Amino acid sequence: MVISFNHSCPPELPQIEERVLYYIAQPYPTVVFDGTDKVFEPNINAFDTVYNQHIQAAKSIAPIYNLTLNGSVTSNTGTLHINISPADTLQHDSVYAFVAVCEDSAAGDMGGIFNYVIRNFYSFPINLIFPDELDTTITFSHSIPVDKMRGVLFVQDVHNKKVLQAIKKHF
Repeated sequence: MVISFNHSCPPELPQIEERVLYYIAQPYPTVVFDGTDKVFEPNINAFDTVYNQHIQAAKSIAPIYNLTLNGSVTSNTGTLHINISPADTLQHDSVYAFVAVCEDSAAGDMGGIFNYVIRNFYSFPINLIFPDELDTTITFSHSIPVDKMRGVLFVQDVHNKKVLQAIKKHF
């Protein structure tokens, strides 16, 4: 999971600003990989090489959870169906599920394009022991063009900030 921040967030989403402060992701452009690996790369020509190394390292870690994210949307409402189950007998008492409804690209203040701009954000604690599972549905309102909407589900240990598993859904 890659989360990229700029320092302007919509005033109606104060939880986004809280996430920026949570990671202390400064200066821009700082990218946080899997919640703990902060990378500041000011050279736009090095983005692909530098970021790809971090993405490949994160992908090599065996998943702790099995995640399923399905959903449907209309022009102004959406539903995300979430299923989370542990892949092992490990138990984490400080794990939360986070669900972001994102717009895949939006124009930035300085003319750039930002990817995965968070428009709705939800969180809830999960305390699952193998073979338990969590099965829930989130319903939301939106004004995002359906072809630009994405859903992202990630499971994170809030004590050490490590993202344990993530999945995305394209509508």
